[in-house]
Amino acid sequence: MNDNFWGRVLDLLEKQDISRKEFAAQIGISYSSIHNGEALGSIPSADIALKIAEKLDTPLEYLVFGNNEYNSSIQTAKAQIKQEQFLYRKNKDIITAIEKLSPDVRTSLRDLIVKIGK
Repeated sequence: MNDNFWGRVLDLLEKQDISRKEFAAQIGISYSSIHNGEALGSIPSADIALKIAEKLDTPLEYLVFGNNEYNSSIQTAKAQIKQEQFLYRKNKDIITAIEKLSPDVRTSLRDLIVKIGK
């Protein structure tokens, strides 16, 4: 793990299997901007830093400050959302049918399912 902005960017590029040249082209900067930023340990302008964070799907705070805890909680939340989306797609027909029931029947059905699940 690198301890500066460009080091963290390069770590993420490696994890995502993206070359520096390819990434520079994707965000509209020159390859030398990445190379120079890395060599100098500098942080790019706010607009470029934001583009980088968005393209790497990571919080800007992580790139600037290296706050792993913040980045980890974001990744955990994203994984939870993906899991919930998967479960919804998998059970969409059941959910739709349950939503058509009266509130009393839904409550009874939920209670029954909870008891069966124990």
